[in-house]
Amino acid sequence: MNRKAIQGAVLATVALSASASAHHSFAMFDKAREIELKNVTVKDWQWTSPHTWLFVVAADGTKYSIEGGNPGVMRRMGFAKGTIAAGDKLTVYISPLKNGEKGGAINAVRLPNGKILGERLK
Repeated sequence: MNRKAIQGAVLATVALSASASAHHSFAMFDKAREIELKNVTVKDWQWTSPHTWLFVVAADGTKYSIEGGNPGVMRRMGFAKGTIAAGDKLTVYISPLKNGEKGGAINAVRLPNGKILGERLK
């Protein structure tokens, strides 16, 4: 390979890896803050890769889209595919979106039986 071809291949690899890294970033969340969403109703729990999703509705009708880690990360936090079901009443602890939209990243969840999965910010 000539020098220009090698430089092009290296540049393409760097650009693609930066793009993939950014896609899986949690930079849009304020990880220094935690919001408690009390007594929300689960609309959907999506156990999907690359990220899990929890969709809930607060008592006032506000809808939240909450992103979790990939299923492997969530398992290590104590979650499983069947841990949460539509209709469950939960307290969810999230790092909110920096842009102020109604959503965030899952830190922890208090299940209907009182058990806490995940880890709250200290």
